[in-house]
Amino acid sequence: MKKRMLILLALILVLVACADTEEEPKDVSEKENKSEEKENKVDEEVDENDEETDSNEEEKGEQQETKIEKKDPDDEPTEEDSTTDDKSDAESEATDDEKSDEETDENPSEESSEAGDAENDILGFGFELFDAQVDEDYDYLESVLSKGSSLDRENHTIQFDNVTSPHEYEFISKADRDNLDERYIQEEDDGSVIIGFEVIDYMNESSYIIDVQFIQEDDEWKVNDMDINK
Repeated sequence: MKKRMLILLALILVLVACADTEEEPKDVSEKENKSEEKENKVDEEVDENDEETDSNEEEKGEQQETKIEKKDPDDEPTEEDSTTDDKSDAESEATDDEKSDEETDENPSEESSEAGDAENDILGFGFELFDAQVDEDYDYLESVLSKGSSLDRENHTIQFDNVTSPHEYEFISKADRDNLDERYIQEEDDGSVIIGFEVIDYMNESSYIIDVQFIQEDDEWKVNDMDINK
């Protein structure tokens, strides 16, 4: 009996020992699994923290960009502002140039107006000259002749001697005076003015020119020559 009991005890001990050896690997594997799960959790937490950090950095970057975008239009001059400034400077310079041009042009315009008035005065003087011939106003004609010119009342002629080729001029007729008009006006280098008056004969379909030369004597315009060009 004792032997059997000893054998049974031995078998029990062997079985217990085998069971212990089988349970240890299980415990080891479970420990390893648990450690791996912890590591995975740690990694996941680290990844989540990294993602949160990245998202926070992106939000900060967007906020900074938004601040920069909001700041640029107010703090920094734009191309439109610089263009507007350039335009205003150019306009002010153009205005100054226009003012200077206007001031420069004032004197020539006054001179041209004065010259135009003088030509109109002389033109009117010429028509009065022909009217005096038709009316036989000898006193007026003698008063407007230049030195060296003389009037023949009997023959109704004027002798012009103060010219390159002295000649005699015969008074115009009333019919020719009615068909007379100004053709051209030209200023000579010596300061004299020549007006060409055209007489048109509509019946015979012909015409001729009377060139009248005016000069200044004692600050007054005088008739120095009357030449018929037929």
